[in-house]
Amino acid sequence: MIYQVFTTLLKWKPTRRLLQIAKHVKLFQIWVPMLREWAEKDNISQYPEISLLGMDGINNFKIIANNFKFNSPLLVTDPVLIKTGVVQAVIKQLDYLKIKYTIFDGVQPNPSIQVVQKIIDMYQTSKSDALISIGGGSAHDAIKGASLVLSNKGRELKKFQGLNVTPNVSIAPIIAINTTAGTGSDVTNAAVITDEVKHFKMTLVDKNIQPHAIVDDSNLMLGLPAKQSAWVGIDALVHGIEAELSIFSNLTSRTYARQTMRIVYQHLPLVYEKTDNKFAREKMAYAEFLGGLAFNSASLGFIHSMSHAMSGVFNTPHGLANAVLLPYVLDYELKSKKIVPKIANLSRFMQMNNASEDVFGKAQETIRNLIAFTKALGVPSNLSEVQPKISKKDIRQMAKKAMKDFCGISNPIQFSRREVIRIYHNAISGKFDNI
Repeated sequence: MIYQVFTTLLKWKPTRRLLQIAKHVKLFQIWVPMLREWAEKDNISQYPEISLLGMDGINNFKIIANNFKFNSPLLVTDPVLIKTGVVQAVIKQLDYLKIKYTIFDGVQPNPSIQVVQKIIDMYQTSKSDALISIGGGSAHDAIKGASLVLSNKGRELKKFQGLNVTPNVSIAPIIAINTTAGTGSDVTNAAVITDEVKHFKMTLVDKNIQPHAIVDDSNLMLGLPAKQSAWVGIDALVHGIEAELSIFSNLTSRTYARQTMRIVYQHLPLVYEKTDNKFAREKMAYAEFLGGLAFNSASLGFIHSMSHAMSGVFNTPHGLANAVLLPYVLDYELKSKKIVPKIANLSRFMQMNNASEDVFGKAQETIRNLIAFTKALGVPSNLSEVQPKISKKDIRQMAKKAMKDFCGISNPIQFSRREVIRIYHNAISGKFDNI
């Protein structure tokens, strides 16, 4: 009920602003538990208990196994990673430790409620005692969703939308093994699951789905194709940018966000140019980790809200949608004088070569540099190249869903649904208002 009230309020620009104010008022925090949880989130940063980072990190997996003492984990992954042999690297560690396991390989991009239910069924049938995801954000989000249902029996996954709505901690260790460098899902207490019936991406933010341990071994990422590497890498860049611009940014989140932006801007082109570049891959693995920590503390913005909406309607890969929408949202935000200096400053964190001396000119040049950056990584210049047939009805539907998405509430300025529609139109036609 509380979540439904919140999503109703999120539809309108004035009430979004009122929500931002209300969360700081003690009286409202007493009346509305979600406001209290939201206020506390600004001051609490969650981290995995164990993080194995860098090349050959998987070889230290025994540290995780010894710490959490599981005997029969469920490995959750996708068919592609089974074929490429990445999963075998994890199995090798489990075999060495004489740990029995069961494999679920039905994860798909933008995981659905149905996929989560299949994971739950297999977990119960196999009598597993740990959830280990092998992959990117889709696999990690899927086991988080499964953990919520398993830990709070009798409730549908849909009931867990919102912020910290579950009473029970995870019944099993949640362990995320990364094979991409971008999503940040391995280090966050958030999951995005698709309701295929309503074509809506549900946002679940809950302290009880924070992964207990992660592996960010860059050697497991060497087989990721250039195109997908670019998409997820830009996703990490957007995490850094939106966490930096967020109204909830803080000293901790800004430290992570700025390092994320710098590393991605400097090293993602090297990965795209040569996918087996071990040095650049390791740098991107660290950027993924830092970007996740940044938005776990400060949240995100309207790039993600609009991306989630598009993926919900068209099943567009999340990183690709973010990459295309990035310059269009930033361009529209130049309408706000208070945001212009913040966008201009992004160039300093990414170490761009900007020639402009005035602040507005520097902000414009920053966005133009980002356009050139994504273009060099093979990203389409507009949404029409991604989804050729987007009707006016589709745009209205996406805008409606974007306005319900919680990421947008931390955006530096609040958009109305009409403004979101305008940005979608710009992104479809390739038009910019301010650059």
